[in-house]
Amino acid sequence: MWFLILFDTEVLILINIAVCDDDDIMILELKNRISDYINETGFKAEIHTFSSAEDLLKSDDSYDIIFLDIQMGNMTGLEAAKQIRKSGLESYLIFVTVLKEYVYDAFSVEASDYLLKPLDSQRFQSTMSRVLQHVQDKKTAVLTIQKGVWCKSIRFTDILYCEAINRKIFVHTKQEIIDYYYKINLLEKQLEPAFFCCHRSYLVNLKAVCGYENGQAKLVNGENIPVSRLRMQAFMEAMLNYMKKGDR
Repeated sequence: MWFLILFDTEVLILINIAVCDDDDIMILELKNRISDYINETGFKAEIHTFSSAEDLLKSDDSYDIIFLDIQMGNMTGLEAAKQIRKSGLESYLIFVTVLKEYVYDAFSVEASDYLLKPLDSQRFQSTMSRVLQHVQDKKTAVLTIQKGVWCKSIRFTDILYCEAINRKIFVHTKQEIIDYYYKINLLEKQLEPAFFCCHRSYLVNLKAVCGYENGQAKLVNGENIPVSRLRMQAFMEAMLNYMKKGDR
């Protein structure tokens, strides 16, 4: 049965947060500050703590927000951040450190902010407000599909690609394939800028692309979809821009 999904921030959006610092006192302070802010603003979050960058990188979880100290044991926070970006993760990185001199290095890993110890409460709350809003916007962006009197809403992040066949659009999600009557040029406007029209019949979620070879975009689920020769250069540029900027 088709139905309308209503996304309630407090109920459905769970924000995964990691705190990584080799100082147990700082970990506790950050965890308490984050918990207090989350409770006051009505979000729902899980907070995971790590005492080393190595332990953070070994985690199988994907984090929306990562608080990172810079100077830690064998691996620094900056080194960990580079590994995180290299793996393709789009976590919002927030450095928390006593070292002012590394602020420019944070740009190289597209950090969302750089907080100095001891933490300034107003600055911390401003950072949390801005980053949580970005996370919420990303998690709640939806495509609403209507079939007759029924409709269904699908998060952009769940869509791999959309395919146009005759007068129908087939939306390939992580869970299912949904078809409905619509025009691909109108759909493209609804999905921009996270999606790219790599072929006259295909719109691909740039986040779902993990490679390109022989005129085919390789997707994270193992599927390949065609990239037209005329759009190949624009597709490569879109992928490069996406990897550089992301949504951080």
